[in-house]
Amino acid sequence: MLTLAELAYPLVDPIAFRVLGHPVRWYGISYVLAFAGAWVILRMLARRGRWPVAEDRVADVLFWGILGVFLGGRLGWVLFYGMHQAGWSWSSLLKVWEGGMSFHGGLLGVILAYWTYCARMGLRRGEFFDGLSLATTPGLFIVRLANFVNAELYGRVWDGPWAMRFPDYEHPAVRGPDHWVAGDPVRGPWLPDLRHPSQLYEALGEGILLFLALRWLMLRRGVGGGRIAAAFLIGYGLVRFAVEFTREPDAGIGYQAVGLTRGQELCAAMVLAGLVVLALCRRSPTPARPAALPPAAPPPAAPTSGGGGAPQA
Repeated sequence: MLTLAELAYPLVDPIAFRVLGHPVRWYGISYVLAFAGAWVILRMLARRGRWPVAEDRVADVLFWGILGVFLGGRLGWVLFYGMHQAGWSWSSLLKVWEGGMSFHGGLLGVILAYWTYCARMGLRRGEFFDGLSLATTPGLFIVRLANFVNAELYGRVWDGPWAMRFPDYEHPAVRGPDHWVAGDPVRGPWLPDLRHPSQLYEALGEGILLFLALRWLMLRRGVGGGRIAAAFLIGYGLVRFAVEFTREPDAGIGYQAVGLTRGQELCAAMVLAGLVVLALCRRSPTPARPAALPPAAPPPAAPTSGGGGAPQA
Protein backbone atom coordinates (compact mmCIF):
# COMPACT_ATOMS: atom_id res chain seq x y z
CA MET A 1 0.00 0.00 0.00
CA LEU A 2 1.35 3.41 -0.99
CA THR A 3 1.12 6.37 1.33
CA LEU A 4 1.06 10.05 0.39
CA ALA A 5 4.78 10.21 1.20
CA GLU A 6 5.91 7.23 -0.85
CA LEU A 7 6.98 6.64 -4.43
CA ALA A 8 6.53 3.19 -5.89
CA TYR A 9 9.79 1.33 -6.36
CA PRO A 10 10.00 0.31 -10.05
CA LEU A 11 10.53 -3.43 -9.75
CA VAL A 12 13.09 -4.74 -12.21
CA ASP A 13 14.47 -8.24 -11.86
CA PRO A 14 18.22 -7.88 -11.13
CA ILE A 15 18.80 -10.77 -13.53
CA ALA A 16 18.57 -9.41 -17.07
CA PHE A 17 18.61 -12.83 -18.76
CA ARG A 18 20.17 -16.25 -18.49
CA VAL A 19 22.70 -17.98 -20.72
CA LEU A 20 22.69 -21.78 -20.46
CA GLY A 21 21.08 -21.46 -17.06
CA HIS A 22 23.62 -18.94 -15.72
CA PRO A 23 22.27 -15.53 -14.69
CA VAL A 24 23.51 -12.37 -16.37
CA ARG A 25 22.82 -9.49 -14.00
CA TRP A 26 22.20 -5.84 -14.75
CA TYR A 27 25.07 -4.99 -12.42
CA GLY A 28 27.56 -6.80 -14.64
CA ILE A 29 26.03 -5.27 -17.77
CA SER A 30 26.42 -1.81 -16.22
CA TYR A 31 30.21 -2.24 -16.11
CA VAL A 32 30.25 -3.19 -19.79
CA LEU A 33 28.21 -0.09 -20.64
CA ALA A 34 30.44 2.07 -18.43
CA PHE A 35 33.59 1.04 -20.29
CA ALA A 36 31.82 1.39 -23.64
CA GLY A 37 30.84 4.95 -22.73
CA ALA A 38 34.41 5.73 -21.64
CA TRP A 39 35.68 4.38 -24.97
CA VAL A 40 33.35 6.68 -26.91
CA ILE A 41 34.30 9.78 -24.90
CA LEU A 42 38.04 9.11 -25.01
CA ARG A 43 37.95 8.53 -28.77
CA MET A 44 36.16 11.84 -29.16
CA LEU A 45 38.77 13.62 -27.04
CA ALA A 46 41.62 11.90 -28.88
CA ARG A 47 40.13 12.92 -32.24
CA ARG A 48 40.08 16.55 -31.11
CA GLY A 49 43.60 16.43 -29.72
CA ARG A 50 42.44 16.72 -26.10
CA TRP A 51 43.82 13.36 -24.95
CA PRO A 52 47.45 12.22 -25.48
CA VAL A 53 46.55 8.93 -27.14
CA ALA A 54 45.84 8.21 -30.79
CA GLU A 55 42.20 7.46 -31.55
CA ASP A 56 42.90 3.93 -32.78
CA ARG A 57 44.73 3.02 -29.54
CA VAL A 58 42.01 3.98 -27.04
CA ALA A 59 40.72 0.42 -26.68
CA ASP A 60 44.24 -0.89 -25.96
CA VAL A 61 44.77 1.75 -23.28
CA LEU A 62 41.39 1.04 -21.66
CA PHE A 63 42.45 -2.55 -21.01
CA TRP A 64 44.78 -1.26 -18.29
CA GLY A 65 41.86 0.59 -16.74
CA ILE A 66 39.67 -2.50 -16.75
CA LEU A 67 42.33 -4.41 -14.82
CA GLY A 68 42.76 -1.53 -12.38
CA VAL A 69 39.03 -1.19 -11.75
CA PHE A 70 38.34 -4.85 -11.06
CA LEU A 71 41.51 -5.75 -9.17
CA GLY A 72 41.58 -2.52 -7.18
CA GLY A 73 37.82 -2.48 -6.66
CA ARG A 74 37.74 -5.99 -5.30
CA LEU A 75 40.81 -5.59 -3.10
CA GLY A 76 39.51 -2.24 -1.87
CA TRP A 77 36.17 -3.76 -0.91
CA VAL A 78 37.95 -6.47 1.08
CA LEU A 79 40.20 -4.00 2.90
CA PHE A 80 37.64 -1.23 3.49
CA TYR A 81 34.44 -3.23 4.03
CA GLY A 82 34.68 -7.02 3.74
CA MET A 83 37.10 -7.60 6.61
CA HIS A 84 34.60 -6.00 8.99
CA GLN A 85 31.76 -8.42 8.15
CA ALA A 86 30.94 -11.49 10.19
CA GLY A 87 32.26 -14.74 8.80
CA TRP A 88 34.81 -13.06 6.55
CA SER A 89 37.99 -14.88 5.54
CA TRP A 90 40.76 -14.28 3.04
CA SER A 91 39.14 -16.79 0.71
CA SER A 92 36.38 -14.19 0.24
CA LEU A 93 38.82 -12.20 -1.87
CA LEU A 94 38.36 -14.71 -4.70
CA LYS A 95 34.57 -15.04 -4.40
CA VAL A 96 33.78 -12.35 -6.94
CA TRP A 97 30.45 -14.00 -7.76
CA GLU A 98 29.17 -12.92 -4.35
CA GLY A 99 29.62 -9.25 -5.28
CA GLY A 100 31.53 -6.53 -3.52
CA MET A 101 33.30 -3.70 -5.34
CA SER A 102 34.70 -0.50 -3.82
CA PHE A 103 34.80 2.69 -5.87
CA HIS A 104 37.73 4.05 -3.88
CA GLY A 105 39.65 0.80 -4.31
CA GLY A 106 38.94 0.81 -8.04
CA LEU A 107 40.08 4.42 -8.24
CA LEU A 108 43.40 3.58 -6.57
CA GLY A 109 43.82 0.61 -8.91
CA VAL A 110 43.24 2.79 -12.00
CA ILE A 111 45.62 5.50 -10.77
CA LEU A 112 48.38 2.97 -10.09
CA ALA A 113 47.88 1.20 -13.44
CA TYR A 114 47.88 4.37 -15.52
CA TRP A 115 50.62 6.09 -13.55
CA THR A 116 52.85 3.17 -14.50
CA TYR A 117 51.56 3.19 -18.08
CA CYS A 118 52.27 6.90 -18.56
CA ALA A 119 55.79 6.45 -17.19
CA ARG A 120 56.49 3.63 -19.63
CA MET A 121 55.06 5.46 -22.66
CA GLY A 122 56.40 8.92 -21.81
CA LEU A 123 52.94 10.55 -21.63
CA ARG A 124 52.03 13.68 -19.67
CA ARG A 125 50.02 12.38 -16.74
CA GLY A 126 48.01 15.58 -16.28
CA GLU A 127 46.31 15.52 -19.69
CA PHE A 128 45.95 11.75 -19.50
CA PHE A 129 44.07 11.78 -16.20
CA ASP A 130 42.01 14.81 -17.23
CA GLY A 131 40.44 12.81 -20.06
CA LEU A 132 39.95 9.74 -17.90
CA SER A 133 38.14 11.79 -15.27
CA LEU A 134 35.58 13.08 -17.76
CA ALA A 135 35.10 9.60 -19.27
CA THR A 136 34.51 8.04 -15.84
CA THR A 137 31.41 10.02 -14.86
CA PRO A 138 28.85 8.43 -17.26
CA GLY A 139 29.92 5.03 -15.97
CA LEU A 140 29.29 6.13 -12.40
CA PHE A 141 25.77 7.11 -13.42
CA ILE A 142 25.11 3.71 -15.01
CA VAL A 143 26.54 1.65 -12.13
CA ARG A 144 24.51 3.61 -9.56
CA LEU A 145 21.37 2.80 -11.52
CA ALA A 146 22.37 -0.86 -11.33
CA ASN A 147 22.72 -0.48 -7.54
CA PHE A 148 19.16 0.86 -7.55
CA VAL A 149 17.92 -2.14 -9.56
CA ASN A 150 19.70 -4.45 -7.09
CA ALA A 151 17.97 -2.65 -4.19
CA GLU A 152 21.38 -2.34 -2.51
CA LEU A 153 23.21 0.60 -0.92
CA TYR A 154 19.81 2.07 -0.12
CA GLY A 155 19.23 5.11 2.04
CA ARG A 156 18.43 5.69 5.67
CA VAL A 157 14.92 5.54 7.08
CA TRP A 158 12.94 8.59 5.93
CA ASP A 159 9.28 9.43 5.33
CA GLY A 160 9.72 12.39 2.98
CA PRO A 161 7.71 13.04 -0.19
CA TRP A 162 9.83 10.77 -2.44
CA ALA A 163 10.66 8.02 0.04
CA MET A 164 10.67 4.44 -1.25
CA ARG A 165 10.18 0.97 0.17
CA PHE A 166 12.82 -1.37 -1.20
CA PRO A 167 12.38 -5.11 -1.85
CA ASP A 168 14.28 -7.40 0.50
CA TYR A 169 16.18 -9.56 -1.96
CA GLU A 170 18.18 -11.14 0.87
CA HIS A 171 15.04 -12.63 2.43
CA PRO A 172 15.05 -16.47 2.34
CA ALA A 173 11.74 -16.42 0.47
CA VAL A 174 13.33 -14.83 -2.59
CA ARG A 175 16.88 -16.19 -2.46
CA GLY A 176 17.53 -18.84 -5.06
CA PRO A 177 20.34 -21.36 -5.46
CA ASP A 178 22.42 -18.69 -7.22
CA HIS A 179 21.99 -16.35 -4.23
CA TRP A 180 19.82 -13.90 -6.11
CA VAL A 181 16.19 -13.43 -6.97
CA ALA A 182 14.31 -16.62 -7.67
CA GLY A 183 11.35 -16.11 -9.97
CA ASP A 184 9.20 -13.01 -9.92
CA PRO A 185 10.53 -10.38 -7.45
CA VAL A 186 7.06 -8.85 -7.14
CA ARG A 187 6.06 -11.67 -4.80
CA GLY A 188 9.05 -11.12 -2.55
CA PRO A 189 8.93 -9.38 0.86
CA TRP A 190 9.75 -5.73 1.32
CA LEU A 191 11.87 -3.86 3.82
CA PRO A 192 9.59 -2.55 6.58
CA ASP A 193 10.62 1.14 6.48
CA LEU A 194 10.50 3.91 3.92
CA ARG A 195 13.95 5.09 2.91
CA HIS A 196 15.92 7.61 0.85
CA PRO A 197 16.57 6.42 -2.74
CA SER A 198 20.22 7.34 -2.18
CA GLN A 199 21.39 5.40 -5.24
CA LEU A 200 19.52 7.90 -7.41
CA TYR A 201 21.08 10.82 -5.52
CA GLU A 202 24.51 9.40 -6.28
CA ALA A 203 23.63 8.73 -9.92
CA LEU A 204 22.55 12.35 -10.35
CA GLY A 205 25.46 13.93 -8.43
CA GLU A 206 28.38 11.63 -9.25
CA GLY A 207 27.27 11.00 -12.82
CA ILE A 208 25.31 13.79 -14.47
CA LEU A 209 26.23 16.89 -12.44
CA LEU A 210 29.92 15.99 -12.16
CA PHE A 211 30.10 15.27 -15.90
CA LEU A 212 28.59 18.67 -16.75
CA ALA A 213 30.98 20.44 -14.37
CA LEU A 214 34.07 18.69 -15.76
CA ARG A 215 32.96 19.24 -19.35
CA TRP A 216 32.50 22.94 -18.62
CA LEU A 217 36.02 23.11 -17.16
CA MET A 218 37.47 21.29 -20.14
CA LEU A 219 35.98 23.86 -22.50
CA ARG A 220 37.57 26.75 -20.63
CA ARG A 221 40.88 28.04 -21.93
CA GLY A 222 43.88 27.38 -19.71
CA VAL A 223 42.24 24.61 -17.65
CA GLY A 224 44.11 21.33 -18.00
CA GLY A 225 47.37 19.74 -17.06
CA GLY A 226 45.76 17.71 -14.27
CA ARG A 227 43.40 20.40 -13.00
CA ILE A 228 40.32 18.59 -14.30
CA ALA A 229 41.46 15.39 -12.60
CA ALA A 230 41.86 17.38 -9.38
CA ALA A 231 38.35 18.77 -9.84
CA PHE A 232 37.06 15.21 -10.26
CA LEU A 233 38.64 14.10 -6.99
CA ILE A 234 37.28 17.11 -5.13
CA GLY A 235 33.85 17.07 -6.79
CA TYR A 236 33.22 13.35 -6.34
CA GLY A 237 34.45 13.47 -2.76
CA LEU A 238 32.14 16.35 -1.85
CA VAL A 239 29.09 14.87 -3.59
CA ARG A 240 29.56 11.42 -2.10
CA PHE A 241 30.32 12.87 1.34
CA ALA A 242 27.02 14.79 1.27
CA VAL A 243 24.95 11.87 -0.06
CA GLU A 244 26.33 9.57 2.64
CA PHE A 245 24.23 11.51 5.15
CA THR A 246 21.17 9.94 3.49
CA ARG A 247 22.68 6.48 2.89
CA GLU A 248 22.46 3.55 5.27
CA PRO A 249 25.88 2.87 6.86
CA ASP A 250 27.62 -0.30 5.74
CA ALA A 251 26.64 -3.43 7.63
CA GLY A 252 29.17 -4.47 10.25
CA ILE A 253 30.89 -1.07 10.15
CA GLY A 254 28.28 1.53 11.08
CA TYR A 255 29.41 4.99 12.12
CA GLN A 256 33.06 5.79 12.68
CA ALA A 257 34.79 8.77 14.30
CA VAL A 258 32.58 11.85 14.93
CA GLY A 259 29.62 10.02 13.42
CA LEU A 260 31.01 9.64 9.90
CA THR A 261 30.59 6.56 7.74
CA ARG A 262 33.45 4.65 6.15
CA GLY A 263 32.53 6.16 2.79
CA GLN A 264 32.76 9.68 4.22
CA GLU A 265 36.20 8.97 5.66
CA LEU A 266 37.43 7.78 2.26
CA CYS A 267 35.82 10.75 0.51
CA ALA A 268 37.47 13.20 2.91
CA ALA A 269 40.83 11.69 1.99
CA MET A 270 39.83 11.95 -1.68
CA VAL A 271 39.06 15.68 -1.37
CA LEU A 272 42.38 16.23 0.39
CA ALA A 273 44.21 14.40 -2.40
CA GLY A 274 42.42 16.53 -4.98
CA LEU A 275 43.50 19.73 -3.23
CA VAL A 276 47.11 18.49 -3.19
CA VAL A 277 46.95 17.71 -6.92
CA LEU A 278 45.44 21.14 -7.61
CA ALA A 279 48.22 22.84 -5.64
CA LEU A 280 50.85 20.93 -7.60
CA CYS A 281 49.18 21.88 -10.89
CA ARG A 282 49.35 25.57 -10.02
CA ARG A 283 53.14 25.33 -10.05
CA SER A 284 53.29 24.24 -13.69
CA PRO A 285 51.75 25.97 -16.74
CA THR A 286 49.14 24.20 -18.82
CA PRO A 287 50.76 22.82 -21.99
CA ALA A 288 49.30 24.13 -25.23
CA ARG A 289 48.92 20.65 -26.70
CA PRO A 290 49.75 17.31 -25.06
CA ALA A 291 52.29 15.02 -26.56
CA ALA A 292 50.31 12.20 -28.07
CA LEU A 293 50.89 8.49 -28.06
CA PRO A 294 51.53 7.67 -31.73
CA PRO A 295 48.91 5.72 -33.65
CA ALA A 296 49.27 2.01 -34.04
CA ALA A 297 51.46 0.94 -36.93
CA PRO A 298 49.41 -0.08 -40.00
CA PRO A 299 49.57 -3.74 -41.03
CA PRO A 300 52.12 -4.51 -43.74
CA ALA A 301 50.75 -4.43 -47.26
CA ALA A 302 50.19 -7.78 -48.87
CA PRO A 303 52.69 -8.59 -51.63
CA THR A 304 51.33 -8.31 -55.13
CA SER A 305 52.36 -9.81 -58.43
CA GLY A 306 54.42 -7.82 -60.88
CA GLY A 307 51.76 -5.73 -62.68
CA GLY A 308 49.80 -4.79 -59.59
CA GLY A 309 47.34 -7.66 -60.01
CA ALA A 310 45.71 -9.81 -57.34
CA PRO A 311 47.66 -10.60 -54.12
CA GLN A 312 49.79 -13.70 -54.26
CA ALA A 313 48.58 -16.74 -52.33
